[in-house]
Amino acid sequence: MSRGKFGATILASLILAALATAPAAWADDDNGNRSGGRTDFALFDGTNAAEPDAGVSCGARQGNRAVPFTIYVAVSNWGPDTAVLRVTYADGDVARFQIPANSSFSFVQAAGSTKNVDDLLTITSETEGALAGSVSISTSASAKKHPTLSSFCVTI
Repeated sequence: MSRGKFGATILASLILAALATAPAAWADDDNGNRSGGRTDFALFDGTNAAEPDAGVSCGARQGNRAVPFTIYVAVSNWGPDTAVLRVTYADGDVARFQIPANSSFSFVQAAGSTKNVDDLLTITSETEGALAGSVSISTSASAKKHPTLSSFCVTI
């Protein structure tokens, strides 16, 4: 066996071993046990100021109760100036993040523990023609989409 094929075989074996032993990415159920969980995502593209799909809403509930979830946000600023990403909570509170020109930013946030306060998050661009990205949600297997959404995460 040539040196190149031998190296590729070892590399492939290491990758397979790592994947086989990696913990599964599951959400916790209501009792803190690992379960199948629920996940969803939506994309947004606000880089065209004339047609901005500049945001995503994500949320979950369990019947009429709040249910904890985690959101994952990744965004790029394609514009020449600093852009602002806004997170708006169900109760109207906001958090704003400045994204430098021609750069990317990501964050993970826990939410959903209080009905009508943080059970629905809307991530939007305050800067037309600049931001594009993805938002995903991970929650318990028993969770349902927020009643105002058609899925756990939707492009707005």
